[in-house]
Amino acid sequence: MTDSIRPARGFLARLVSFRVAMIAVIMALPLILPSISVVQHLDNDLSAFRAAAAPRAASGDFVFVAIDKKSLIEVGTWPWPRAVHAELIDRLVAAGAQDIFLDIDFSTPSQPENDVRLAKALEEAGGGVILPIFRQQFGARSSDPLTVTAPLPIFAEHSWPALVDVALDDDGLMRSFPVTELIDGIPTQSAPAVLAGYSDARTSRLEIDFSIRPETVPTYSVTDILSGAVGRDAIDGKSVVVGAYATELKDLFAVPVYGILSGPMLHVLATETLVQERILRPLRTEPIGLLLAALIIAYTLTFHRQSLGVPLAASAALLTIAEAVSFLLYKHEALVFHTASLWLMFAFGFFMLMAEKVGLSGWLAELAVTENRDIRRVLKRIINDSIDPVIVLDQKRNLLDASHTLSGVLERDEAVVRGSNLSVFAPPALTEALLALEAIHITEPQQIHSQTVALDIPGRKGRRHLEAVITISPFESRGGQGLSPVGSHVTCISLRDVTARRLYETKLEEMARVDDLTGLLTRRGLIDAMAATGRGFSVFAIDLHRFGHLNEMLGREKGDSVLQAVAARLRRHAGIDGLTARLAGDVLCLATAGIESEDALAESAAQLLALFDTPFGIDGIKIELNARIGACSGSENLGSPGKWIEAAELALIDAKRVGGSGWRAYDPASTLRRARSRLLEAELRTGLDQGQFFLLFQPQVALTSGRLVGAEALLRWQHPTLGMISPAEFISISEANGFICDLGQFMFREACKAATNWPSHVSVAVNISPVQFLRGDLLSDIRAALDASGLQPHRLHVEITESIFVERSEELLTKLDALRDLGVTIALDDFGTGYSSLSYISSLPLDKLKIDQSFVRDMVSDPAAQSIVQAVMTLAHGLGLKVVGEGIENALQAEMLTAMGCEEGQGYLFGRPQSARQIQALSAAHSLLSGGHEASVSALAQAG
Repeated sequence: MTDSIRPARGFLARLVSFRVAMIAVIMALPLILPSISVVQHLDNDLSAFRAAAAPRAASGDFVFVAIDKKSLIEVGTWPWPRAVHAELIDRLVAAGAQDIFLDIDFSTPSQPENDVRLAKALEEAGGGVILPIFRQQFGARSSDPLTVTAPLPIFAEHSWPALVDVALDDDGLMRSFPVTELIDGIPTQSAPAVLAGYSDARTSRLEIDFSIRPETVPTYSVTDILSGAVGRDAIDGKSVVVGAYATELKDLFAVPVYGILSGPMLHVLATETLVQERILRPLRTEPIGLLLAALIIAYTLTFHRQSLGVPLAASAALLTIAEAVSFLLYKHEALVFHTASLWLMFAFGFFMLMAEKVGLSGWLAELAVTENRDIRRVLKRIINDSIDPVIVLDQKRNLLDASHTLSGVLERDEAVVRGSNLSVFAPPALTEALLALEAIHITEPQQIHSQTVALDIPGRKGRRHLEAVITISPFESRGGQGLSPVGSHVTCISLRDVTARRLYETKLEEMARVDDLTGLLTRRGLIDAMAATGRGFSVFAIDLHRFGHLNEMLGREKGDSVLQAVAARLRRHAGIDGLTARLAGDVLCLATAGIESEDALAESAAQLLALFDTPFGIDGIKIELNARIGACSGSENLGSPGKWIEAAELALIDAKRVGGSGWRAYDPASTLRRARSRLLEAELRTGLDQGQFFLLFQPQVALTSGRLVGAEALLRWQHPTLGMISPAEFISISEANGFICDLGQFMFREACKAATNWPSHVSVAVNISPVQFLRGDLLSDIRAALDASGLQPHRLHVEITESIFVERSEELLTKLDALRDLGVTIALDDFGTGYSSLSYISSLPLDKLKIDQSFVRDMVSDPAAQSIVQAVMTLAHGLGLKVVGEGIENALQAEMLTAMGCEEGQGYLFGRPQSARQIQALSAAHSLLSGGHEASVSALAQAG
């Protein structure tokens, strides 16, 4: 009796253990499945299906200008001369493009004249052009540091930098894009974030919504833009993305739904994702998965004897509902609900149900036998057909199996016989490497040991390079009873012939380190050479003055000969211990061992400049050259050798500002100023959005009556960490990147709002930047500010500077006439310091002239300044204009201006910049002092 009960108890115990294991597994599935790559792949496919089934049209606000095959044929060469890009920018700006993103690498110099032409186009675009920066690895190892590739300084100065890094998922598809990342410690936005105006610094990456159809994005060929075939209405007020479309340019990425898309089109779709507020947000599936697991367990344990029709129908209904809900959430709410885990849980639930219905033990045993047989067959096929030979050895290093390709890789005429010892058919170096690894394996026989070995062996056509991966694995007989006939371990060796790769890498490395034309080191070669010594260097960056002009006169061939002659002279000067390199087209470099003092650095720079005192003889022609030099003493305090070169190049930029030959030493303060400028540029938008900008107002009074008649609005920035930022600092930055238009809108809005609380005779004056005047929609901004505040137009005075008149155009006169028609008063600020001619001034619709404070400041003691002021008065009154004197600091200046006929005055004598409420109080004080009659200037100054 007892003997019959024991097997039953054992079976029951195994059944309970099996059920507990199954329950534990299905409860763990909702937490484990989402992290498995296969499940993620299924979820990605389902998301792509939903995106394809719910197509959305692009907004039309972003235009793709494609560098297509037609454009490549039309221009006839690639890379294009940068003059082509400059012309494209000019045409897009003329067509009214809002932002222009050139998805083109401008990190290396081209023909100097073309670089200058492109820089001019960027400057004239007023900073409205976005250029890419990206990070890449110079080395082949994944651990090598990332290096930032950015536009040349000549281009970056007048453009907006944006990150264009691309990250692929594990399956090789691109699904997301960066929003904001730190580049050299500075928050840098990606191109889509800049185009969309999305500035959430807390977000690093976002998913692209591929339901937005690429074919709905307005797309034009570069050729059609340059030829004028595309009308202005297609570009006006829209942002433009310019980039590669042609297959030949290889700027293509694999993506869901559409298969292959160009990089620029992906930037457009990413921008549309932000603009259409289609930021995809994933929903958590774990709670629903746990609930589903509980339902499956309850049904399996309770109703496992019922027909399979009920669970099949219920599962189909639930999955259909889940997919329908997921589709609707994606389409209408941009919510992503991953359902692949639910599908797999249903499958595992049926497995549990079937396990309860049939005797699982026999089925599992049969499955194991079949699986083992299939695995052996698959492994045999893999070993035999492998292109990289696989060698399997027993404990005695005798051959158990090998690929058919083994003889070819080892250059043997006959096949290797099974049972042959490794020492008979393999190179001795491979046998020695295996013996060394076996010695390690003996110390830890239960562990797997692996090692990669490089083999350099003789071959029929020269030296050959093989790469072998040796793996030793412990091996036991079936069931763990005793050792297998193959011994205590088995060895697997995979071989790969890397001869061609090694030769190619060597050639590439040589090309990357030595300049073909001059024989000098390249930038990378110089950095590596300095790093290899482990000591400091004094680095001199040498620019050949007007070398581009020399190339134009003599031709490219003789220009190359001049470069070779300069390189040869520089190499002789460097001697044995010095290093010479070519950093760019006409920029050379000398690095001398040791860190020189300031005096020694000056002496070395003088010696270098002296090299150019003697003309260079080229084909019987004597050519004189001047040079400018940037010098830096490189040490560990300054960073790596690459930083030393960059410091010398920064000093060279300062040296180029002097005429002829000259040199400058690296000044760390200039680097800090540039970093501060980049930081301020990155935080302009945040500062405006967070209310860090505000207005102060400086009083303007009628000199004869002393009555307050107006106030000039002055913009200020109170930074939360840097404190008060000078307008001289942030205005130039905002003018360079085009953000001055946004600041101008803010000033008009706030100034008009403040003036509505002042007496009706008090006006408010707002300065207009030339960039804002030429690029912004000035009339719309002023109309919006006046409409929102209710201020009478004649109480708003706009002040323009003479720099607007550098290029006289009908468009300029049209805008000024439109301002006059609107009823706004127009004043010419800082008269006498700019570019305007008297004949041009007479034709402008002006109301006031403002005399620059430099003349007012000197008029008391300088008769010449008095004459200039009197001449301006005569000119203005002859044209019917009022005159405003700026910078009045004492009563004598005010009295002299009054005697000359100046109507209004402004300066510290009447009040410093103050709040709008203080201006209101000041107006009341002036009214009380004057009492409707004339008052002394001194009394009114004290009131101010």
